[in-house]
Amino acid sequence: MSTPSPLPPGARLLHVGPHKTGTTALQSAFHQARADLAGQGVRYVSRSRHDAKAARYVTGRMVAGRDPVRAERAWGAVVGDLTADSDERRVFSSEFLSDASDEQIARVVADVGVADLWVAVTLRPLARILSSQYQQGLQRQSPHRYDDWLRMVLADDTSAPEPREFWTRHRHDELVRRWAAHVGADRVVVVVLDSADHRFLPHTFERLLGLRPETLAGQDARENRSLTADEAELLRRFNVDFAALGLGPDHYVRLFRHLKDHVKEREPAPGEPGLVTPDWAVARANAIGREMAEAIRALGVPVYGDLDAIAATGLAGVASTPEPPAAIDAGVAAWFGAGLALAAERLARTTAPPPEPEQAPRRRFSRRA
Repeated sequence: MSTPSPLPPGARLLHVGPHKTGTTALQSAFHQARADLAGQGVRYVSRSRHDAKAARYVTGRMVAGRDPVRAERAWGAVVGDLTADSDERRVFSSEFLSDASDEQIARVVADVGVADLWVAVTLRPLARILSSQYQQGLQRQSPHRYDDWLRMVLADDTSAPEPREFWTRHRHDELVRRWAAHVGADRVVVVVLDSADHRFLPHTFERLLGLRPETLAGQDARENRSLTADEAELLRRFNVDFAALGLGPDHYVRLFRHLKDHVKEREPAPGEPGLVTPDWAVARANAIGREMAEAIRALGVPVYGDLDAIAATGLAGVASTPEPPAAIDAGVAAWFGAGLALAAERLARTTAPPPEPEQAPRRRFSRRA
């Protein structure tokens, strides 16, 4: 299936990701087209590009140092917008909803109501997700080399936190099953990205929401770029040394909150190598992808795009993961160091105690005899 019919007026659509399936670009397009959406009877239910704290709250994925009261209010605002009496089609998008357990999905559905509720799951080949999710782990203080991380994640052992989190999000057949169990298989829409047509994803959502062509696809919405091999190795070594200093994870989260945008603003030089996924990992991911595609078909959910594509990533002719660079490019290190200085300064400003209020000078009184 490649041309969905529009959802009925008043429909509510939850886009649950998962991570690394075009979510950032789609959310950016929704955010940029907000006024145009409203004129066409569609409301993007998010106070910003991505109201992550609302989804993090309801899935128990709160970031250290963030105010849980504000997160609870954010989720309450999303629920209020989704449950208001309206003929508008409404959409809320957050990849953090893919982290939801069966119990948490039940809570989400109870909060927003099941009537007129649809769920969209976006998919891309598992083999193309591996390096991106590894990089996300590095940005959360993971110390693992890429090859070690691949072997840990693809070993069918979910006892460690990182593989368990990865497969909660990216065992895509189980993700679809969890949501279908609560809203019905006919209300879960699977959209498979087309690597040859980057406009397929926004065009499909335009059709689902009854929007004019190019409302979303015509926006300047870009995905976050991937780290280069040098950047990834530098960050990994930083994580190892950071932990060795005895600095806690809460401090890391606060520091990296101010560092990550600076790191991503760097423009890699032409030809600067990225991470390479070895053939053994691609082959294993393709095999898992075939299992997932068959299970999704058996669920009977509507699928737009080529479901077989999630199991068809070509091999790169690389037998093993390339060794990480022994020496980091000086330009990469300098950019990272400047970002740390900037992050430390911003962190100091946000955590500094408020200045003591100035006190009026005391008046001196003399007693007359």
